[in-house]
Amino acid sequence: MDAVERISGRMRWLLIAQAIGFFCWQAGDGLAHSDQIAALVANPAELISLIGAVLWLISMLAFFAQAHKAQRDGLHDILNDEWAQHVRGRAAETAFWALCIGVVGSMTATNFGLDAQMLLKINVGVAVSSFFLAYVWHDSRHEGEA
Repeated sequence: MDAVERISGRMRWLLIAQAIGFFCWQAGDGLAHSDQIAALVANPAELISLIGAVLWLISMLAFFAQAHKAQRDGLHDILNDEWAQHVRGRAAETAFWALCIGVVGSMTATNFGLDAQMLLKINVGVAVSSFFLAYVWHDSRHEGEA
């Protein structure tokens, strides 16, 4: 089980990196291309977006490499057990509520003149990142219960 815990721990850290990278990528891109954001902020936002996209891509590829390693070592069924399926369901529910709250907040903000495209990008970043972070949260809380 030590190998399973090691791979599972790495995969959780990679999910956190994916969440951070994806949010920075989407939010930075939304800020960089908004007409409401001053040119002073646009260049750093583009840099944050680029760094986020690279972080997301690298962490995603590393995550898939860990999943392949688990499958190669015959650990995939252990990592993809009933608990993992339950955690994915809870994470999807969390992402759903984050998306719902974000949409309501964004629709309200557009009534006050904020750029809808920027809000959409930020909302997508929050929704996807919340899934990854909720998965890590619910999965790591299970440790030590056995």
